Amino acid sequence: MPSSPARGRHRSPVPARAWRVDSAAPRHSRRRPTSRDFAVLRRNLPAAATITAAMLVGAAITAANAGTGTDRPAAAGAEQVAAIEVPAQASPGASISFDRSPVATVPAPAVPESPAAGSAGASAQLVPAAAVPAGPAASSGLAAPLASMSVASPFGFRTSPITGGSGELHTGLDLVASCQTAVFAAGAGTVVEAGWSAYGGGNRIVVDHGNGLKSTYNHLASIETSVGAPVAAGQRLAAAGTTGNSTGCHLHFEVLFNGQTVDPQGWL
Repeated sequence: MPSSPARGRHRSPVPARAWRVDSAAPRHSRRRPTSRDFAVLRRNLPAAATITAAMLVGAAITAANAGTGTDRPAAAGAEQVAAIEVPAQASPGASISFDRSPVATVPAPAVPESPAAGSAGASAQLVPAAAVPAGPAASSGLAAPLASMSVASPFGFRTSPITGGSGELHTGLDLVASCQTAVFAAGAGTVVEAGWSAYGGGNRIVVDHGNGLKSTYNHLASIETSVGAPVAAGQRLAAAGTTGNSTGCHLHFEVLFNGQTVDPQGWL
């Protein structure tokens, strides 16, 4: 049975002469480009340029990251390679030095040995730095300057009753005494001062007992002796009062040894 003709549009085969090469044409001759060729080139040029640029960027990134084994940026990889390949080295003749402040040492002063605890002469009390020098032993001391002894303010640092300032050194004992109470000599001696004191003592008497020891009587209401008069221990010298820098009737009694005031309670 004869085959039926193919449906649809039938195209005639390409003539054989279209595939034959003209033997008479030169071997190296080329066809002149037409306007159609230029149109095709213009249409395909942007795509080709984009592909070429992408290939160049990829090649640059691959070269920068070559050998690092990481995906870090090219700049970081280059810095790491430079840090590894170029270690910091000092020159053979280099030296390290720094300024030193001059330091001098002085041996500490020797500390005197103290007696062993419990031995004879050992003392359990420490002498403060501002302690007033002590006088002779109390066995050669003085008698009470009043018939009745009551201390209102002891010897030492205190708040001043006049100014209210702290840290004032009270150089004697303030003994309780009403005005006109009799004041007696604490020991035998010679009166070396009897009159008004310009340093706040008011009416004041000073008796020299010899051997650098003196006693003073301050803020007196009246004075019953004079300079140069010899006195015996317990002799009446004056009456208590509140003259000078005083806030009330009392007797300010002082003891001096070699010109310095000491605590009178060690002498009474």
